[in-house]
Amino acid sequence: MPLAVSPSCVVSLAVSVLLFSGMQMAKPLLIASQPATIVGGFLGSILFVFLLTGLGNLEKMVFGSNFQTKFPEALFCLVISIIASASVHRVSASTCVLFSAAMLYSMNIISNQVHGGEKITSEGTKNEKTKKRK
Repeated sequence: MPLAVSPSCVVSLAVSVLLFSGMQMAKPLLIASQPATIVGGFLGSILFVFLLTGLGNLEKMVFGSNFQTKFPEALFCLVISIIASASVHRVSASTCVLFSAAMLYSMNIISNQVHGGEKITSEGTKNEKTKKRK
């Protein structure tokens, strides 16, 4: 069952703070080996998702339900998650970028499926052209 906008904002921002502090507490474990530094980058990408969710819900509460999160907000959340991952290890920061790009792509696909994104088909463009001629 999905949360409403305001509880989702609070929960996602709280999980972001807990995840960041957990990354800092687990820093000795995350820098112990190469696979662990990759796990640190993956945790940074999860931090990115929670930050983006929290910021998007905060904007919906402030600007109304029709507001959509755009590129500057995603970039801001990405920079914050990269800084958090870089405080663990430099390799974690670079893998955070890769994992975050994959997460953002999958979030976009899921959002288009749930909220009915724009679908351009050949029939749709033909119908629009015939409507304009009439």
